[in-house]
Amino acid sequence: MTPTIPRHFLFLLSSARSGGNSEQLSRQAAQILTCPCTWLDLAAMSLPPFADPRPALPSQPEGCLAHVLEKMHAATDLCFVAPVYWYSLPAPAKLLRDHWSGFLDLPELGFPLWIRTKRLWLITTRADPEPTVADMSEAILRRTADWLGMEWGGALHGVADAVGEIEHDDAWQNASHFFSGPGAEIPDLPKVHHPH
Repeated sequence: MTPTIPRHFLFLLSSARSGGNSEQLSRQAAQILTCPCTWLDLAAMSLPPFADPRPALPSQPEGCLAHVLEKMHAATDLCFVAPVYWYSLPAPAKLLRDHWSGFLDLPELGFPLWIRTKRLWLITTRADPEPTVADMSEAILRRTADWLGMEWGGALHGVADAVGEIEHDDAWQNASHFFSGPGAEIPDLPKVHHPH
């Protein structure tokens, strides 16, 4: 039997509006979880700009970037909470993913080894009811998961504009089983052993 590790969700908020519809939807979805959950507001953290110094190595993460990296490492599941901004992800979510490129170039972080043990999720809302509007945001994260060898957990899409409108969207009811499926308990992740 493959040993497992307890689940721990990290919610990465990236909206320019605190307490907006995407965050409300994610907190509704998280109510089913019995495992630890950590919430980080990327928009409030002043992440540094990403600089690509290649062929030199990037600087070691420090400050709030190091804090996010630490929380990512400790989690089993990473959920981007990201409303659609101009048909894509908000700037803080994009910026964090840019920094992942730098993490990959620092062998001592072991980033490519442990990131593949994570599940990646997306919770998103949009004002435009056209179903394809959020396609790019989901595709970006799906392809990120595929390229890094992560498991793709899924995406929860909602339609809302003014704060609180999400409670009247079908996504509000769908949130109650988004992370586990109807009536199912969310399983622990298999423990992955890497050579040292």
